[in-house]
Amino acid sequence: MQQQRSNCNNILCIYSSSQTYTSTVFEHLYAFKQYSKLSWSYLDIISFNANLVDIHTYDALVIHYSVRIPFGQIAGLALKNLRNFNGVKILFIQDEYDNTNEVKRVINEIPFELVFSVVPEKSIEKIYPSSEFPRTKFISNLTGYVPDGLLHQVGFLAPPSKRSIIIAYRGRPLPVRYGRLGKEKVAIGQYVKNYCQTHGISCDIDWDESSRIYGDDWYKFIGSSKAMLGTESGSNVFDWNGDLQSSIDRYSKEMPNAQEEDIYQDIIREREIDGLMNQVSPRVFEMAAAKTIMVLFEGSYSGVLEPGIHFLPLKKDFSNLDRIMAELKDGVKMDAMAERVYKDIILSEKYSYQIFIEMVDGEIQKMLNAKMQSRSALGLIPSDKVTSFPIRSKPPLPVLRSPFAKALGRLAITIWQQIPLSLRPYIKKLMGRI
Repeated sequence: MQQQRSNCNNILCIYSSSQTYTSTVFEHLYAFKQYSKLSWSYLDIISFNANLVDIHTYDALVIHYSVRIPFGQIAGLALKNLRNFNGVKILFIQDEYDNTNEVKRVINEIPFELVFSVVPEKSIEKIYPSSEFPRTKFISNLTGYVPDGLLHQVGFLAPPSKRSIIIAYRGRPLPVRYGRLGKEKVAIGQYVKNYCQTHGISCDIDWDESSRIYGDDWYKFIGSSKAMLGTESGSNVFDWNGDLQSSIDRYSKEMPNAQEEDIYQDIIREREIDGLMNQVSPRVFEMAAAKTIMVLFEGSYSGVLEPGIHFLPLKKDFSNLDRIMAELKDGVKMDAMAERVYKDIILSEKYSYQIFIEMVDGEIQKMLNAKMQSRSALGLIPSDKVTSFPIRSKPPLPVLRSPFAKALGRLAITIWQQIPLSLRPYIKKLMGRI
């Protein structure tokens, strides 16, 4: 339900419209417009960097996590304008393990009064010591929440016991620099897919980038199987100074026969701090809404899920996979688990975007009150670059089905990954992806 707007506080959200093809990114942005009692507008990072809008009549500026602070997506005049902005400055940030010291420098230089971080609350002091940030309040939040339209998107589905596919999964191969949590996303798919094929179990498991599914097709996919695999998100490898990739490249050049495990043991392992950044993925909310049984690697999942109650915990050595597959055959037990998860996670609304935005509103309002001023009375200067809603972009690549098309897709992805992050939004606009 749309919330009644306040007429006195205008918020300008700077975001990257090239990233909104991912449902979780768009839903996060849209939730502010949908639920906030403040008045939100949106400006693409390209227009912000080009200084096309007068930001100084707004009461607060929000930099959204779709703008990659660690990689210099805000620079030059835009950075100066941000520093000179006298309203409340707020940052939503994710992937804080990338070039962490640069992130910390920017937070202090601006400075941001409020930072919504996905670093777990128990780890915030380790990453952002309060002694280094006397002007900034850090608030731990999840990477995503339950969007209002999720139940409609999922639609009516048969109970898990009536679905023909036993287990499904879509993962994504991540570079070795992201450590064990990154490797697990492929490892779980590889092992379970091989197990299913060996034992004649119906599955739909893949981890190739070209096999990824977007939009409404993704929700249909989640609801097509009895169970779905999953792992914790995040990375416990912190690239503090942004030099990790160059160290890996140098090592690979000196040791051309080195395997990923060699790179991990010789370079990555010493940087990895177990348990520092393990996070629950928004995918668990999608599975809960679809009443799809979760088969997840053992983990804490940000305290959202309880093993045995909300998911079937899979040991990371797969030693209990036989038992889990046997449990999946118990239709009555699995249907009951799916209903319990649906009630605890979805119907309770504990993890809804509405509850999240109410918290965000409260924190922003405190900061606005502390400023004891409002620029909204001056009147906003109209601009066709500022939109009332975030712009939804298209996926960077179509879903590819044939082996030849997948091979082309992998080549395109390899080339794309060599392009600096700061240039990608401009290239996507030229390609007509948004």
